[in-house]
Amino acid sequence: MGFAILRTQKLKSGTALRRSLMHAFREQDTPNADPDRTPENTHIGATGVGEALAAYNARMATQGTVRANAVHVIEYLVTASPEDLHGKNREQQDAYFRDALDWLKDKHSAENVVYAGIHRDETTPHLYAYVVPIDRKGKLNCRAYLGGTKHTMSKLQTDFAKDVGQRHGLERGIENSKAKHVSIRQYYSRVNKGFEPLPEVKTPVPRLRPEPEKPGLFAGKQAKADYEYDREQWERERDKAERQRQQHMAEVKAQRDNAVEIAQRYQPQAHEAVALKGEVRQLKAANNAVAKNAAKLREQAAIAELFTPEEIERARLRKQQQNDLVKRQQAEKEKAERIRAERARRVQGIQQLLQRGGAAHTFAVHAAQALRNADGNPDKVGWTGVEAAATIEAMAKYGQTSENVLKALLTHSPGRADPDSHAALRADVERIAPGLEAQYARQRADRDQGHTPGMR
Repeated sequence: MGFAILRTQKLKSGTALRRSLMHAFREQDTPNADPDRTPENTHIGATGVGEALAAYNARMATQGTVRANAVHVIEYLVTASPEDLHGKNREQQDAYFRDALDWLKDKHSAENVVYAGIHRDETTPHLYAYVVPIDRKGKLNCRAYLGGTKHTMSKLQTDFAKDVGQRHGLERGIENSKAKHVSIRQYYSRVNKGFEPLPEVKTPVPRLRPEPEKPGLFAGKQAKADYEYDREQWERERDKAERQRQQHMAEVKAQRDNAVEIAQRYQPQAHEAVALKGEVRQLKAANNAVAKNAAKLREQAAIAELFTPEEIERARLRKQQQNDLVKRQQAEKEKAERIRAERARRVQGIQQLLQRGGAAHTFAVHAAQALRNADGNPDKVGWTGVEAAATIEAMAKYGQTSENVLKALLTHSPGRADPDSHAALRADVERIAPGLEAQYARQRADRDQGHTPGMR
């Protein structure tokens, strides 16, 4: 059977309370807490440091003048033997903490418990509660609850184990044990030490003045006597500096060995925390996947209860049609963007076509003139008319083939930036091509016979 654990800490000012609340609400760096599990913590009676301080100030406002050394708040910590508490499921742990909080409210009156919470993001879950110790007479009186002797605290732990612990399979610790009581502050300090870096120790170099310079061979007796005296003094200083260096090195080694011992002592706990963090992440990912799948199944079940299979199929078809419509609209939008870009590119290339020959040059001449007439706005140009004029001139006047004319128009005309319009132009050109070719043939025959075209 594991042990029920109850610890207390006396807070003698609002400033001390605020520091403790910063830790409780994780509004300061907490190395031994897993941030991925912090959302699982529970807050009771307040949702932040400000709200908890407001509740504290409201209770203290009833006290008038308070002694300088008075205890303003008792901070309780409730937990159990780690292996025993981890052996309980979440519901059993919450039941234990709930009964512990009810016990504190019965002891102090509920209005004096200004805030409580449960930390589940540390190695061992625990309940903490902040109580303004106002007694039954309405006076701030910590002694009435914690007393001034070890007997009072021992009775408090006995009562807690009897009233709360036994209901949850936990017993009281050994009374009058030689084990030293660990305060809440000491508890957190020891846990956090396992996550602190080793201290950096810098060895200072002892200062020693330079060795006295020995006088020359012909120095006087007084100079030699002074040197001997100064030399003796310097040797004593040298020996003292060496002793200080040796002492300091011993202290540095002891400090380093102590730091290594602390790190090794808490290394398993740190490794356990890292392993738990990985397991929690995997569980959260699995739970999220299960939750999404369950939500989808619930949705499908609800739909099946409300609608017939025929109605569901019709709804599915409507949704598919809507999706198809959205896809078609998106495709049309993208196509329109491509056509606009191609049209702009062809307009920009008209001037370069004027440097070329053949049907492309003939089209460029007509296109450039049409743009000048439209003040440079391609949207005001009737490109079908430009294409017709260029086709007639290229084939009837210059004898260009229908294939060359079609290639020039389909490649360079801004009016044919849309590939879907190519078939219509090809049909038009093929329809009028025989007549234009015949006209060119007559003109050529007239030129060959020396007649002016059109004079018969």
